[in-house]
Formats: sequence, C-alpha cells, structure tokens
Amino acid sequence: MVSKMKFLPALLGLAVMIAGCGGSESSPETAPPAPQEESPAGIEIADDGPSVSVEDFDPVLGYGWTGELVYAAPDTETGQRTVPATLSISREGRVLTLDFAFPEAPEGDGSATLEISEEGAWINDERVIRREEEDGVLTLLTRQDCIEGRTIATCDYLYDVADDTFSIAKAVTLAGESEKRFGHQYSFRRGEASDPTSD
Repeated sequence: MVSKMKFLPALLGLAVMIAGCGGSESSPETAPPAPQEESPAGIEIADDGPSVSVEDFDPVLGYGWTGELVYAAPDTETGQRTVPATLSISREGRVLTLDFAFPEAPEGDGSATLEISEEGAWINDERVIRREEEDGVLTLLTRQDCIEGRTIATCDYLYDVADDTFSIAKAVTLAGESEKRFGHQYSFRRGEASDPTSD
C-alpha cells in the first residue's frame, strides 16, 4: 500500500467546511478496518486486477476547470446542497495536486493530493477495483475502509477522466448495511486542455 497522502479525507473536509458544519472533534484520518464479515472493502482482488497509471490523468492536467460540488445535507428538502467550484490540477512524479476554489465560499478553498502507487493498484489508500474506457472517458472505481462520523464504513469513489470532463463521486456503506449512501460529487468541465504538465 502506498504512502497515505490523504486526498479523500481532504475532499470530505472541503465539503464539511462548505456546509458550515462539523463539530470540534474530527475523525481520524485512517479508519481501522471493519470486521471482515461486515465490510464490503474486505474483498479478494486478484494480483492481476485493474490498475491505473499517473499518465491516465494527463488529460485533466492544467487549468480552466469549472463546475460544482454537490454534497449531502440532510437538513434540506432535497437532502443535498450545491456550490460552484473551480479546479486546477498539476503533477509531480506519481502525485497529482488538485487545487479547489469555491467562489461563493472561499473559506473552503484548498488542495488535495492523489498518489498513484508504482504498480497502479492503489490511489492513496484506495484499492482500484474496476477500470473501464468508453467514448474517450476513463472510469475508475476505488474502495477503502473509512469512518463516516463515528461509524466504521466502506467508501467507494467513482472517477471519470476525459479531455473535457472530470468528476469524483463518493458513496458510503455503513458497516452492517448494504445500502450505499450519497456522500458528495465534484463535477467539472473544460472547453479545452490548458497548460498540461508532466515529468
């Protein structure tokens, strides 16, 4: 497993900051594993399972991404809130840096990192469990044990990577449950790639 550069908790942290909620106690960055019989993350994956390379993200490097963050908000009628967002992405070695800005809530601005493992089986501490390519869009599904509030859970992340679209969606399955709950989704579009850089 690769070094834990905590991209996913950072994304969740941005969503919580935008929501203006979250108590004084923060969840630990790394969740203990759920009991094997309760955790969907406890799955056997073949050594020759799906993988990803940092070059797969070359189409999304650069500036000019505009879009939105949609996050769960149980206190609203729809159960969700939406805020505008912009994004720029840079790369150094096997690490991608995502710089988020929220024009209507600048207190939520921040950066997060994605580190791709050398063999390509992991993004940070998420295991790549599915890879599909269709019509110029690379779709990746990753999974990790996590903590949602004070509850052990499994977090699934769906990445869509293309020249003009980029999105990351999170779903949560609490230990002992089978239903996936919506966490948040970042969705961005760009007219054309701008200033892509790679090593």
